[in-house]
Amino acid sequence: MIALRRIEEVKSGSITIKLPPDFLAKKVEIIILPFDDFKDRKQKLLDLLLEAPTLTEEEVQEYRRVREWITQWNIKEF
Repeated sequence: MIALRRIEEVKSGSITIKLPPDFLAKKVEIIILPFDDFKDRKQKLLDLLLEAPTLTEEEVQEYRRVREWITQWNIKEF
């Protein structure tokens, strides 16, 4: 299966897609998604991380205690 991915500018509400000569399909599926600039994606990720809940020091310590406890488990094959 040949797949093409392109970023195109919308002009007057339309786009033109030029296919390479070796693309021989007679019928295609077209999915159009808005393109987010890298800066927008970077800012969205930063916003998400800054708004995410954080662990308290007590929660971090509890996580470490549980992790240490789990590493001490002995797994017996049966």
